[in-house]
Amino acid sequence: MAQRIKRITGDGRFAYPFAAAMLACTLLFAVAGPAYADIAGDINAWLCGVLRDTCNWIFEGQVNMLKGIGAEGVLSASFTQMLGSAGSVTMYDIVHGVWQVAILPIGCGILGFVFTVQLIKISQRMDGNASMPGVKEVVFLLVFFAVFLFLIQNSFELMRAVYEVTRLAISRVAGLFGTGGSVDLSTVSITTTDDDVAALLAMLVVALVSWLVVIVAYVVALVVSWARAIQIYVMAAFSPIPLALMSLDETRQMGVGYLKNFAAVCLAGVIILVLLVSFPVVLGGLNAASAGVPVVDSVVGGLSYALQYLAMCILLILALVKSGSWSRDIMGG
Repeated sequence: MAQRIKRITGDGRFAYPFAAAMLACTLLFAVAGPAYADIAGDINAWLCGVLRDTCNWIFEGQVNMLKGIGAEGVLSASFTQMLGSAGSVTMYDIVHGVWQVAILPIGCGILGFVFTVQLIKISQRMDGNASMPGVKEVVFLLVFFAVFLFLIQNSFELMRAVYEVTRLAISRVAGLFGTGGSVDLSTVSITTTDDDVAALLAMLVVALVSWLVVIVAYVVALVVSWARAIQIYVMAAFSPIPLALMSLDETRQMGVGYLKNFAAVCLAGVIILVLLVSFPVVLGGLNAASAGVPVVDSVVGGLSYALQYLAMCILLILALVKSGSWSRDIMGG
């Protein structure tokens, strides 16, 4: 065996290639620089980037979802198309038909009853020495009757005009501020500048939970907006009755209360739009509204922001639900 190895190594066909290979390896190791071996850092940076982008996408998607209810939705729809249509029939056609064939005659009947009662009161006060004051009161009563008859016969269009005023206000608010801005997570959260997987995972979990809350807020906003539209239609359809009650001193407050409530329902649309427009703005200032305690742990910072975001989503739901009562408070209801 030793002689065979000696014979092979002594052969030039093996010796020269072997020597060349050894020389190449020596030169390679002699000039080699330090190797880049931060593989764990690369993986950490890539994973943090994916988590950061996912969180940003989730938060942006939530804001865009809420913006879809704004000025381009049911809030700014015309009075005839607030709830769309099924074929050639809209809810506007239904409530206008109910107003015309059912409620308007009732309102005119109430007004006729009030006119009769007032005329009887005037006749009881008249005597032989007070004929001129009696005629004067009758003339005033006729003018009074004509004014209220005009209001009742045009009550549906009058309610439509009140709605159009608030719709104009909604359009102007939307033109001034838009339907809401976007949320840039990198400007409001320190976790987006730190490659901390734990912090970003915590934010991702809360972002997913907040997405569910935003979906609830979206549903609540739609329900509140649709309920407002239905309430406006129903109140407009029954407007002849409270307007007729305004003609009698004993029931005048009922009619005034109806007008205040109708104006409040219309005004609630402006409040809803303000809530939806200001929501991204409030989110952008969450850290500024915090307690001001220095955050030394990025995990704590991430959870602090995410929990504030979740609390704001819940607050948005409550505000949307309370928008109707807020508008009634504004109108003194």
